[in-house]
Amino acid sequence: MVLSILASAIIISICFIVVIVIIFTEKINRAVVTITAALITYFTLIFIEHLEFSTLVDLLIGTKDDGFVNLHTLILIVGMMFIVQISDEAGLFQFIGVLAIKMSKGKPIALMAILCTLSTVFSAVISNILAVMILIPLTITISRILNIDPTPFILTEAIMVNIGGTFFSISSIPNILIVTDTGISFNEFFINVGLFSLLVAGLTMLFFIFLYKKELKSPTKGMVSTLKEFNVWNFVQNRRLLYASMCSLVVLMISFVAIPSDIIPPDIIALTIAMFLTLFSTFNGLNPKTIIQRFDFELLFYLLGIFVVAGGLEVTGVINIIGGALFNIGAISPFLNVIVIIWAAAFLSSLIDNIPITKIMIPVVGLMSDTATATPNQNYYALSFGANWGDNLTPMGDNILVMNIAEQHKRPIKMKAFWKLGFTTTIVQLILVTLFFTVIYYLVIGITIILTIIILLGTVFIFSKYGNEQTRKIIDKTITKFRTKVIG
Repeated sequence: MVLSILASAIIISICFIVVIVIIFTEKINRAVVTITAALITYFTLIFIEHLEFSTLVDLLIGTKDDGFVNLHTLILIVGMMFIVQISDEAGLFQFIGVLAIKMSKGKPIALMAILCTLSTVFSAVISNILAVMILIPLTITISRILNIDPTPFILTEAIMVNIGGTFFSISSIPNILIVTDTGISFNEFFINVGLFSLLVAGLTMLFFIFLYKKELKSPTKGMVSTLKEFNVWNFVQNRRLLYASMCSLVVLMISFVAIPSDIIPPDIIALTIAMFLTLFSTFNGLNPKTIIQRFDFELLFYLLGIFVVAGGLEVTGVINIIGGALFNIGAISPFLNVIVIIWAAAFLSSLIDNIPITKIMIPVVGLMSDTATATPNQNYYALSFGANWGDNLTPMGDNILVMNIAEQHKRPIKMKAFWKLGFTTTIVQLILVTLFFTVIYYLVIGITIILTIIILLGTVFIFSKYGNEQTRKIIDKTITKFRTKVIG
């Protein structure tokens, strides 16, 4: 019995590691790899552990005990796919993007602030991939009109989309996995994760402006005039569908906030609104087949495979071993538990797709929460921050798509450039979220550290403006050297 469990644990663990390695190398489609691993997991559980076929069903959709968490996850994703694809077909996101860019009047800092804002807002509502697929080509087009270098804008947009991924519980797949598994409400997630993410988004934007303000060049008046002549309605195929998409997204957000999940689950709310919008779009010239054909079926199959492999690791006790190891690292205090989760999830997500990492970490975090005196949900919030933001530590994952799109439009981005900016910015963000939890657990220490940082930065600013000439030169030289290392 013990030997069979050990053999099963080793086989399924090897499957998971192989999946991670192949996804990292991008040699084989990730959905094919995970489904293959899921089949190996199934055969292992059936023929070695002698479990029944119903075990596979439980791993795919969840059980009554866990509230059919996997099924709720899939329904929520499908509902959001309908809404997002119809909104995209209507030209909603392109309309908003061009309208916002026109507001910048060609001013480079204003343009960067607007594009950063659009990146976070779009990624909070639609997937990161769709957000960059809309914004990067749009940015390159605008840069050609204004005759400016798009590289700073593309790099900052790519980083900001992952911050937008922590605004709402529906903003990313890791968030959806976390809230459906734990029962965290839309409001609770936004208050504890989303609001702080808004603050970090603002600080990150200021950091980017600080880095690039001397690098950004203003376009000529003629180029600005060309931008003003752009008609935003050219991007809209059907105005009625555009307004319907806007209303659907507003109703969706209001419903998530106003309707308790124990009355109507968020996934059913999303699917209901999606079906009403689909019916409306059908009567307004949009074929449902067109919408469904654009679904990311690869993502759905990928998730199904991950559900089975992750469930197999849990059944064979591997999750308990990982949870015990991480708990021992952070066993000194609940605060250290949270910090371990943030940084471990971030660095794992920088090398590996954050979906399998999140799926594996959820039960691990659950074990750590059960044995700690902390509020359990704090650990899940830490997981959301780490899994979403860690993606920017390296130019892997979704960021590869950003560089591919830029290259296709003959505006290639050097991997080294992304690496330097992404790594530096993410470390700053992770330090900020560490300070955030420090304030939660140790109020006096947290506030003291924050005040010390503010005083130091304020002192540097005052001396850079009003200090003697030698002091100003030293500060200016140090800042220039830092800028060159990060964006040079």
